Amino acid sequence: MTKRIIIFLTSLIFFTGAFLNAQANKTLVVYFSYSGNTRVAAEYVREILNADIFEIIPANRYPNDYNAAVEQYRREKESSTLPRLANSINVSQYDTIILGYPNWGSDLSLVVKSFLSSNNFSGKRIVPLCTHGGGGFAESVNSIRELCPNSTILEGFSIYGREARNSKNNLQNWLNRIL
Repeated sequence: MTKRIIIFLTSLIFFTGAFLNAQANKTLVVYFSYSGNTRVAAEYVREILNADIFEIIPANRYPNDYNAAVEQYRREKESSTLPRLANSINVSQYDTIILGYPNWGSDLSLVVKSFLSSNNFSGKRIVPLCTHGGGGFAESVNSIRELCPNSTILEGFSIYGREARNSKNNLQNWLNRIL
């Protein structure tokens, strides 16, 4: 009987501590995905961390045709204005933001820059999660630092987009190491 009580109390302490830690350090997975690769990685992270998730959606969605999407991105970049977003979220209740994005033109997409520019990340931990076709993070982490100067940027994770569907174990190991 004493052994059962000890096991029960130990379990209660463990789960209470885990619950309080989750409440004290609330995590949001935010992502923008054009092809679906970043969405897959972001969903894995959400599942692993049991975190909230938010998809950044541009007001003027990119066409499904790749060449047309590249042309729209080029026009946006040349205009030097950030695209409007179709949705928003209040990030004030979160301590850690996992930021999922594709490497576009060796940097953050303008949609992600628009999201970062329209929110206050002061005092938050931002964790880059980048999908790419060979360029890795490129300039994206520097852009996050510039747009969120009062936040802490943790070690990010960069993955080839085509490997996102097989990345769950690697994401789990990375998250265990940095969080």
